[in-house]
Amino acid sequence: RHRPRDGRHTSLEPLSQRRLRTLSTKSMVEANGTSTAAARALPAIVKAVPSGDTVLVMGADSSRGPPPEKLISLTGITAPRLANRSTDDSPWAWASRDFLRRLVIGKPVTFVIEAPASTVPGGPTGGPPREFGTVYFEGLPLQQHIVAAGWARLKGVALQDEVLAPIEAASKEEGRGVWNEASAASSVRSIKWAGSFDAAGLVAAFGRQPQEAIIEHVPSGSFLRALLLPGFEQVTLSLCGTQCPPLKRGEDGVEEAAPFAREARFFVESRLLHRSVQIALQGVDKNGTLLGTVLHEQGNISLELLRVGLARVADWSSQLSDNPKELREAERQAKAGRLRLWREYVPPQAASELLGRVVEVVSGDTLVVADAANNETRYSLSSIRCPRMGREPEPYAAEAKEALRRLLIGKKVRVTPEYHRSFEGQGGGVQERLFAAVLFDKADRNAAEVLVAEGLASVSKHGGAEERSAHYDALCDAEADAIAAKKGMHSGAPPKKGAAVTDLSLPASKERAKSFLSNFTRGGKLRGVVQYVLSGSRLKVLLLKDHCLVTLALVGVRCPACARRDSPSSGEPFGDEALAATRAACLQREVEVEIESVNDKTGVFNGTLTLPDKRNLSLVLLEAGLASRFGAAADRSVHAADLAKSEGVAKAAGLKVWEDYSEEAAAEEAAANAAAAASEMEPIPDAQKQRVELTLTEIADGAHFYAHVAGDDTVARLHAKLASACAGPPPAMAFEPKVGAVCAARFSQDNEWYRAKVTKRDKGSYTVFFLDYGNCDVVSAERVRPLDPTLAPSVLSAQAVECRLPPPLVDEPGSEGGG
Repeated sequence: RHRPRDGRHTSLEPLSQRRLRTLSTKSMVEANGTSTAAARALPAIVKAVPSGDTVLVMGADSSRGPPPEKLISLTGITAPRLANRSTDDSPWAWASRDFLRRLVIGKPVTFVIEAPASTVPGGPTGGPPREFGTVYFEGLPLQQHIVAAGWARLKGVALQDEVLAPIEAASKEEGRGVWNEASAASSVRSIKWAGSFDAAGLVAAFGRQPQEAIIEHVPSGSFLRALLLPGFEQVTLSLCGTQCPPLKRGEDGVEEAAPFAREARFFVESRLLHRSVQIALQGVDKNGTLLGTVLHEQGNISLELLRVGLARVADWSSQLSDNPKELREAERQAKAGRLRLWREYVPPQAASELLGRVVEVVSGDTLVVADAANNETRYSLSSIRCPRMGREPEPYAAEAKEALRRLLIGKKVRVTPEYHRSFEGQGGGVQERLFAAVLFDKADRNAAEVLVAEGLASVSKHGGAEERSAHYDALCDAEADAIAAKKGMHSGAPPKKGAAVTDLSLPASKERAKSFLSNFTRGGKLRGVVQYVLSGSRLKVLLLKDHCLVTLALVGVRCPACARRDSPSSGEPFGDEALAATRAACLQREVEVEIESVNDKTGVFNGTLTLPDKRNLSLVLLEAGLASRFGAAADRSVHAADLAKSEGVAKAAGLKVWEDYSEEAAAEEAAANAAAAASEMEPIPDAQKQRVELTLTEIADGAHFYAHVAGDDTVARLHAKLASACAGPPPAMAFEPKVGAVCAARFSQDNEWYRAKVTKRDKGSYTVFFLDYGNCDVVSAERVRPLDPTLAPSVLSAQAVECRLPPPLVDEPGSEGGG
């Protein structure tokens, strides 16, 4: 609107019938399209209005892709020029363009092009060349609408036009548009060009409230340039939560487009270019580009792009959007219909939902679930990443694992597999991981969301075509809350250090373990967490109060040996079943341990373990037939009567290890063992004693030594074979024997090779015991080699004979020889 010179307020509406009354009858006939030029006009849709005297029209049929376009400058008139970065608006330039934009944008018109000789090159954006012609709207040339409103001046031969000249004279007389010289200075805009103001400050000032705007340019489907009103801030805007295929222009000016990139741009141009919209600013990316949502009277352009398959959800910015769930639902609709970008989309073939129980927590985001048939499956939580464990755990890795253990271990869960991922394993192979949503409690709480909310996990940033959790939006919301509250890894501080754990389960700690026995036995029942299950009756337990990791053997109970990873043997019958039963009952559970004694040679503690449901694990194994009482310790145990009763129940039922049990055979075996024991207690007559000549090889102490049988050449022959086997070059791969392994070791005093057993490892050095001589040595890694299988102790036994002298006889006090 503007004020004419006579003070009257005149609307910027199109040419009205009132104004047409001043036209002659001949002018009316031509205006209604009966002239020859109007008769040969072609139909089109106005796509853009670059200025007050120029329009960009396109074909009406877009079913086969973007239709052809023509940039038409209207003949016979000239409108004020709009500003650019180097020049200001001409007076009334913005009002002139805005009048024409509101009049015809997006509406059907017809047009006639003048002679080809009038064609001039197009603009710098590589659009169609500029041509001159006439555009008809509602039966009248646009020149008449514009001149009648006063937003353009006649030029050239049009000054003498029988129709346009009287219209311009009337507009000039009434002071319409550009003829309102009194207000010309105030019509010039003060434009704030992009880059000349603080984008983040603009977001803070508007507070996510929708602002009036006009879309000025569409470089790509999700990248726009707009002018905010009424402040005339020029902004570069990226659609929040939406990403269309990119368009790039090379140095030679040739445009390179990804599949469906041009279709996405045309989709937005045909709906938004030079249209009045509302823009809600929602953030700024790392490059200073504003993120926001464009709202048209017909809806949200981001949702429309996603629904028709011309865009993907951008995870990194979707959490800033006000409607992330709607964005993902729109994308899911396009995927389901395999529209455009998703034309080759194949839904993930995930397993069906299952109900199970969590039996192990591997890390903060990985766990093992057993189904009703006790089949175990490993799952990783969808769309989150916790700090990694490993030899050097990342900050908050242990806290995340412990939080998930407390949350889920032993609980019933509902697992919904969502997608697979392939990763390169440590050995170079490919590993498949199954990602799932794990819900627990009656309220179906999401375990991943709980971890993210506590700041113990971060939400994964997926690629455009990658599958993600169905709860992704809730995860993003939880992460935003955790960041705002500075929880966990978002606090900027390292996790609180707990008390150091004393590891008494190591072979090197067996002497130290003895010193803790009195403390453990005085403590009665000790609370602990089972860290690892070695076999059905042997476990590693972390004692919470004392912060000690111990190896616990169930006192008086023996389970069948299970298969070992480093051995090809399959173990004893029911050994693996006993291991599985113990693992399912107590792995990573909080239990109570009652320690009775410690093994002097191994440092293994003997005791009783009470499960979370207050059952005695030893009794559970005995009743299931997966264990048997063992040795005198079973009779000395405080639970001796219960152990015997539970074993008797399994024997009577013939369960597992007692399947072939016979009382008669057991009685006969017991009698034979008793007779053998009695015979061993009888002294050997002098006539049956043997005298053996020995050659001492190592003296351990005054009553303990090692020796060879004199005259036996077995050691010499063994030494020759060993020297031949070790004469070649060392193996290509580094040899790192474990504690307890038998190998060939080079004695440091004579540099000869001997059979040895590793008793200790310490930073590249090995303490070894020589099997054929009884002495020890500390050697470096290059002085140990694999032992030839033909020389193994199982083929040729150790040649060092271990000897101990009997203790001296001491007379009892008060006897004849006593003192």
